[in-house]
Amino acid sequence: MMIYLLIFFAKLMEVAIATVRMVLTAKGNRIAASVLAAAEVTIWIIVTSTVLLGLRDDPLRAVAFGLAFVVGIFLGIVIEDKLALGLAQIEVIAGLDVAKELVAKLRARSYGVTTFSCEGFEGKKESIVLKMHRKDIPVTMKLLREYDNLFVTVTDIRKLSRGIIERRPLMK
Repeated sequence: MMIYLLIFFAKLMEVAIATVRMVLTAKGNRIAASVLAAAEVTIWIIVTSTVLLGLRDDPLRAVAFGLAFVVGIFLGIVIEDKLALGLAQIEVIAGLDVAKELVAKLRARSYGVTTFSCEGFEGKKESIVLKMHRKDIPVTMKLLREYDNLFVTVTDIRKLSRGIIERRPLMK
């Protein structure tokens, strides 16, 4: 029984690490991704050899390995979501009257806001663009939910070529 738990938890950690590593790689975070890759491959070699060497006599090792893979993917996504690494852009399309009020509220709460005039199916609109750390998305979405009839998109930003986005506490 102990070998199954060992296989399960080691594989779980390896896959969770791999999931976070892939996200870091996609965001261009080379050093952190490389460090995680070293841990990932070391765990993978140990776990995989343990399963393969005992597979003929104990096929349940493969079951523990497979279940851990599934749970590890889920755990890796949860970990990455909690870490909320990187930057994001939120774009809000709003009617002119709502946009004016919303922009004033966002700026009063220390958001960097850029606006563009645009036109939609129902006439003139305002596009409100916010760039922020991903950790700030939940508080921002809570604020946006106070308004009806907004069209909101959230996009990850891979890289910032010039300038910085300072992380400062946003007023709630």
